[in-house]
Amino acid sequence: MIPTAGSVGVGEYEVGAIYSADGATQTPLAVVDAARTFNSALIKGLTDAGLVPVPLDSSPDDGKPPQGSDFMVNSDLEQFEVNKRFGANQTIHGQYFTMRAVVRAKFELKNREGEVIYSGEISGVENEPPNPVGAEVFLPLETEPAESLSVAMSRAVGQLMIQPDFGAELPMRAVVATPASTPAATPPASHP
Repeated sequence: MIPTAGSVGVGEYEVGAIYSADGATQTPLAVVDAARTFNSALIKGLTDAGLVPVPLDSSPDDGKPPQGSDFMVNSDLEQFEVNKRFGANQTIHGQYFTMRAVVRAKFELKNREGEVIYSGEISGVENEPPNPVGAEVFLPLETEPAESLSVAMSRAVGQLMIQPDFGAELPMRAVVATPASTPAATPPASHP
């Protein structure tokens, strides 16, 4: 797996801000090495999906997976952003706010010959508070920008795993059924 690339991921990167009720920037938000953080999440997601990712230091010169690997994943981090905006209203839980985090990346999956067999762009989005359902209004689940950004990143990685065109190209791991519990045999009746 090639390290995640993209203009977003180098050094300290401003990802958004916390804004006061009047719209002024209250606190700028930054992350260090967003691409490396995203790459770690991608490796974890691939591992959790039953694959064995092998991190590479750089892209092979021939564009093919290294010897012993069947596939190679490339990722390009395009957006890594979170903004928290306070409103003027107060609730019993404190000052009202909205927060939106977006993580967007392009992915490519290459086969042994270096041919692209999957290509796609995926976004993970986290909105706080969650969107209302019918007349029901929800309180925020995440209150910290870092938490919201983490959820958006997890969603982007998770959505890659469930893309039909991505998964169709990968070897599937057989799922072993959990044996059903069987009742203990009834002991034979004792005869006096």
